[in-house]
Amino acid sequence: MDVRNIQIPNLQLDSTQYLSKMYELGSTQLKGYLKIEGLPAPPLDINPPKSQVILKDFIGRVIEELTEGYESTSEVVNMMKEVGWNVSILPNYNDLLNHLQNANEEQADAIGFFITLLLYSNIMPEDIYEYVSLNLEEEVDTLDKLMSYGVKILYEIDSTYIGATGYWLFNENLASYFDIDYQKVCSYTPGFHSISEQTHDAEATLLWQVTYQINVARNILKNRPWKQTQVMSKELDYQEAVVKSFLMYLGFLAINGFTSSSLFELFYRKQQLNLWRQNSGY
Repeated sequence: MDVRNIQIPNLQLDSTQYLSKMYELGSTQLKGYLKIEGLPAPPLDINPPKSQVILKDFIGRVIEELTEGYESTSEVVNMMKEVGWNVSILPNYNDLLNHLQNANEEQADAIGFFITLLLYSNIMPEDIYEYVSLNLEEEVDTLDKLMSYGVKILYEIDSTYIGATGYWLFNENLASYFDIDYQKVCSYTPGFHSISEQTHDAEATLLWQVTYQINVARNILKNRPWKQTQVMSKELDYQEAVVKSFLMYLGFLAINGFTSSSLFELFYRKQQLNLWRQNSGY
């Protein structure tokens, strides 16, 4: 049982509703894990050492999923180098699709942990929209615009790898060539369709920027359980760093082929799978 087995109902949502619905799904999933992991309900006061342990743990979970996604695209790069980047002579094209599917699924996991972190940090969708609106000096109320703003942040940091080109590893022509249902595979593998050694280097660089930024938030949390003297954390600075890292990650996804609708659909699939796992005792 994986995301490929999850059916998507006709929810009739648009880009102004995606993020709120993702929060709703993430909140429902988190409630199931409160008992499983003995976690407190969100939000948290970020100052107590126990709260900071939880926040740092979820930051670590985000980074872990990003790493696993990169490992999957690394497998794809290694496979393609062995055949001189000629897709048509791959021994087993389905093996490549499985690695691409896993790379996408890890992004859904990363988003899930990001949303849990945002909930625990008392950061709601309207806070994220307000942050971007203030920075752009225009009203922002869609996931599309958040993703575009994330690309803008990444571009301003380092434009070297933005626009790196890759070899098409999955598109309608290749799906037809290998007799594969293009729309079906796209529904759970919406990103990373075009990869090369250059785009893979870009992936590493961009993921480092996301990881660095989320660790900026982590480093603001200075209290430790063993410290006898605790300090007050700068909550607004912490929240801004978390929001900025989330936006940068959305930008990373946009650069790698995700749209707001395809990201939402993939996230929906993974959350429904996780709920099934909770309810079935998987």
